[in-house]
Amino acid sequence: MTYKLFRLEGSKYVETSFDDLDNKAFWCNLGNKKEEAFVAFVREKTLPGYSIQIHPEKRSNPYHPDLLVNNNHIGEVKIKNSPLFMARRYGVNPQYALTMDLKDSFNYCRWLARRVDIKVFLWVKWEAHKMEWNGSVYSVEPMEGVWVVDFSKLRKWELRLPPPIHWYKEKFRQPRSYAQDEWARELVEFDERLKVGTNQARNITSNGYILHNDIRYPKGHSSGSYVFDLSDGNLFHKLV
Repeated sequence: MTYKLFRLEGSKYVETSFDDLDNKAFWCNLGNKKEEAFVAFVREKTLPGYSIQIHPEKRSNPYHPDLLVNNNHIGEVKIKNSPLFMARRYGVNPQYALTMDLKDSFNYCRWLARRVDIKVFLWVKWEAHKMEWNGSVYSVEPMEGVWVVDFSKLRKWELRLPPPIHWYKEKFRQPRSYAQDEWARELVEFDERLKVGTNQARNITSNGYILHNDIRYPKGHSSGSYVFDLSDGNLFHKLV
């Protein structure tokens, strides 16, 4: 049985899809790009203590983080429309389950190695509220808000209490393995759980890596995500 997604309209559930969610997403009316929509949202809501704009470097370097925060910090925004309904298998309440691509953390580690921290904003509004799959029903309540965490803090958490990894099932997301090369070494240094057998590493994206200014970046669709608990006030700070 394939899954079915539903959203709440008033007091009734209406069947939807991920394509519908993207087309109806809460950021669509605020800008053509998600990051621009977040900047517009911040200006409208006046997030306490934050002035945010698109980082000027983004125009010439697609690998640069998206945001300039308070004129002297770099930042990223992760925008989430649909919860991970199956999150309880990872020990997390789906109401607050936050997925973050491994490739994002991998890339942010490059900045930390240069002693540059990144402020990560989580802009959440559940647009899907129920899923039916394999005879079971999973649901969440409507929820929206903005949370923030410094990546340096998140990375310490990843290393001390490694979060569960949710590997995607879609064929186009499937990774390959790398044997005894520099890329395999970098992957295992990032997360030891990527080690396969004695001399291989599982990639975190579908299409290997790309070199940009002699730096390797994961290439292709994300193959897996960390699963965090957004309700953990020791890690995430809610702004609005």
